[in-house]
Amino acid sequence: MMTAMTNNNGLSRLNKAPLLTPRSWLFVPAMRSDRFIKAMNSGADAVIIDLEDAVDATHKQQARQNVASFVLDQQQKPDERSFLPHLWLRINNPDQDEVSWQSDMQLCHQLIDSNNDSEQSNSSKLAGIILPKVSSSAQVRQVTQQLQTPVIAQIESALGISNLTDITQVSGLQAISYGRLDIANELNLRTGSQAEADFFGQLRMQMLIASKAHHLMAPIESIYANFKDTEAMTSVAGYASDLGFSGMLCIHPSQVAVVNQAFNVTEQQLQFAKQVIDHYKQTGDSIFAIDGVMVDLPVILQCQRLLESNS
Repeated sequence: MMTAMTNNNGLSRLNKAPLLTPRSWLFVPAMRSDRFIKAMNSGADAVIIDLEDAVDATHKQQARQNVASFVLDQQQKPDERSFLPHLWLRINNPDQDEVSWQSDMQLCHQLIDSNNDSEQSNSSKLAGIILPKVSSSAQVRQVTQQLQTPVIAQIESALGISNLTDITQVSGLQAISYGRLDIANELNLRTGSQAEADFFGQLRMQMLIASKAHHLMAPIESIYANFKDTEAMTSVAGYASDLGFSGMLCIHPSQVAVVNQAFNVTEQQLQFAKQVIDHYKQTGDSIFAIDGVMVDLPVILQCQRLLESNS
């Protein structure tokens, strides 16, 4: 019997599905609306429109207007043409910039809550929220208790690392990532040293264990700042993939193909995609479950693209 699975927030536990772990996560500044579609067409599995570090204080409101206009435009498109199932929004942290966070949350309510009626397709909703500079579980709860959407927490400080176990236990959290540059700066780690490599190797293991223990999606690797150094980027992405991370953050479209290759699909994922498409073709259902994994229209479309690109 096919049944849906939900967590305590009523959200489908889609992170259990083998295909619902994007490999490449490409940032695009919210002030660069001219790059939104380009980012969506870059081949990245997920695109993060950034309202935080990429936008200075004087342009925050314009950036939010850019996001609102883009999402509204995408909501008017047919499901198969909408980019929204792959679109994430990085907002400000409530303890870092409360005023901006409040405004960001108002935008999120506008974009998410207004589209939560039963007749609205899941393809017309944002994929989720990225919360940066997370140092406590309370910060994450301030978001998850207000928004019925997946949240990814970025750990970027010593305090965040020390509270990792508490953070990963928050209901509604889907995954964690980390800010390598911020952490290295705070701890005064020497860039490129073996000591730095050892430290982040240990941190990755902590993140992996905490994520697995608390039933989150596997962690997401931090950005690699030098997007022109393809060889080093390949090495970092390959290491994270070998370790069991699910994907990697990207700051430039040229990094997407490298990351996708490093975190390439497995035979299990291809088999799952085939099961989904076969069931969809046979029944026409747009919401069902396979082996306890919830499937809806965004998943079906993702499976279709996966099979087409690996045919």
